[in-house]
This record gives sequence, structure tokens and C-alpha cells, in this order.
Amino acid sequence: MTDELAAFSDVGEVVRVHRPEIPVMCMHRSTFEEGAAEFVAKFDGTVLYAVKANPHPLVVNAIFDGGVRHVDAASIGEIEYVAKLRPDAVISFNNPVKPAHAIRRAYRDFGVRDFVIDHPAELDKVRDETGPDITVQVRVGRRNAEAVIDLNTKFGTTIKEASRLIVEILRMEATPAVSFHVGWQAQDPDAYTRILQRIVSMPNAGELAYINVGGGFPSVLMPPGLTLDDYFAAVSGMSIPLRAEPGSALAASGASLLTRVLLRKERAVYLNDGIYGTLNEHAHYPGPGPHMVLDSKGRPRFGRETEVTVFGPTCDSLDVLPNRYSVPDSTQTGDWILFSQAGAYSNALVTNFNHLGEIDVVEVLTAPTVAR
Repeated sequence: MTDELAAFSDVGEVVRVHRPEIPVMCMHRSTFEEGAAEFVAKFDGTVLYAVKANPHPLVVNAIFDGGVRHVDAASIGEIEYVAKLRPDAVISFNNPVKPAHAIRRAYRDFGVRDFVIDHPAELDKVRDETGPDITVQVRVGRRNAEAVIDLNTKFGTTIKEASRLIVEILRMEATPAVSFHVGWQAQDPDAYTRILQRIVSMPNAGELAYINVGGGFPSVLMPPGLTLDDYFAAVSGMSIPLRAEPGSALAASGASLLTRVLLRKERAVYLNDGIYGTLNEHAHYPGPGPHMVLDSKGRPRFGRETEVTVFGPTCDSLDVLPNRYSVPDSTQTGDWILFSQAGAYSNALVTNFNHLGEIDVVEVLTAPTVAR
């Protein structure tokens, strides 16, 4: 499986030379690699890449080049994909609810020895399909209103129930661990500290092989005045080994998205990509708007700006970004609008609605720096 792509010096050259007709994901290999290297160097524990964020071969290989060796997978398909692409990867099956056949194949066919559960019935499935040579993470849940998206409404058990499940894991002669997720784009580093304090206070915390602090490290929505260093500091110095499974934090900044203006109206632009495509995530949060606008020859547009509504290409009136964004007054049909920080939950979420799911993927050596 190759990660070789057509390569261009910058996004302007993509427009001028490549002359695309469909949305273009512009991968910046060095940005992925450097971001992974920084996370590995600064996080006080083992880093797993949440491959669901962006499974493209270039992304996975660049993140491994940055020093990551572990992968958080959520399905047997992801496990099989990663095992083929990176035979050196250490894979954890970190979906708390899994089909029995997927547990069996992960254990027997791919050597997975790390699983997540949050309920006794799921532990029974893992026990039936594996052996005692495994680590079982009990996922605990705690609501976090300060996260942009709270991920604890679907998964997670109580600290009290987690303690009981740890006893059962020990009875089956497996190794217990605990995991949690403070939510997507966590806005307060102390959210990690608060739940860690509760976990280490459990009566059987001394039995834990590690604590998995999950993801949630901000990327596209970093709070003003904070950096990742503040989040690393919040989880440092623990007596129990730590793991983390970042997705957006490793992938977001490594790619940009070029979208073409299909039609410019006075107060609206219609793009060849939208919420059914690589802009899917923008439907759920007030994300960063266009980074720059380029004309049909790849030259940035500047000047006075106008707020516009941004529509996608489908026939669905719901295919619209939730916020209005500013673009230069001179923006016109045929221009290209560039979205930066588009490396996470973008190409991974493309659908084929209206048969408009086709995108192009290229490598761009220089990440865009010019902004309006």
C-alpha cells in the first residue's frame, strides 16, 4: 500500500498546474510528522494514533515517522487496514462495544491484546473470544460540558462499577487498565486532572497497568492563551503509566482543503464540497473559516471582505455551514477557497450522497501561510 501522491510546491501550484475539477485534499507530510514527534516528546506516556481521524496511508506513515508506534482502532476493518499498512503497529481495539466475531479475529488473526469495555456483558464477550494474555481497559464516563462535543453520552461507566469490573478482569487472570475521554476539543486542561484524581483514588487503582486519558486535546479550537503544553502539564507526574489516543491533535494541522466556488451570489457562495463531503465536521461546531481565496490562476485574493453563507454542492438545503464567513468582495465563480487545519475527520467522512463524493488527494510540500 503506497502513500505516493502527485506533489506540488504550494496550493497555488495545485490550482495552476493540476487544474482540478473536484475538491482537493492537500497533504503536508512534514507537518504530520513534526506534530507527531512533538506529541511523543512532550506527552508523559505512550501515544496511540486514533486512526479513524484520517486513515490515509500518507498520514499514517508520516505519523509513524514522527515516532508513534501504537494505534487506536475502532473496528476489525481498521485493524486489518493498519496491520497491512504498518505491520510494526501495536494495535488496541478501543471501541467499547464490538461484535464477538471482530474480537475473535482481532485476537487470533492480528495479535491484538488490548481491548476496551464499559459493561459486564462486553467483558463476557472479550473473555469468551480471547485468552488471559490481554489487557482490558474499563472506560469510565463523566459528563464534560466544557468540551465542544461531550463524548460521554454513549460510552462509559461509573467509577464504582469500574472498580467492580477490575475485580472481574483480575479473576479471569487478565490485566486491568482504565480509560476515559473528556470530549472532543476539550476547553479546560483541568478536565483531565479531575477525572485522573478520581481514578487513582479507586481502591484497586494499584492493579492498573495504565490509565488511557483518551483524546480531546484541542487542535482546530484551541482556547485563547493555551497550548498543548498546558494539557500535557495537566496529566504529567502520575504514579500510574499513561496512554493517550489523539486523533485531531495529530492530524488536523497536516492537511488543507481546496474547494471550488461553483457560484458566487451577493451574500452566498456555493462550493464543490460541503457537509456530505470533507467539510462534514463543520456541521457540528463553529470551526475556522476559509484560510484564503485564490483566483483561477492560483493567486491569493485580498481586499475588503463580505460575510457570506457557504453552501455545499448537493441538492439538500441542509448542506450549509452553520456560520457565515468572510471572503474578499472580489471572490467570484471559478475561484478556490482554501480551508486549513483540514486533516482530521475530513476525507475520512466523505459520503457519496448525490454521487458527489469524489475528491482528489495530493501532496503539497509547503503548508499555506498566507491568510487574508
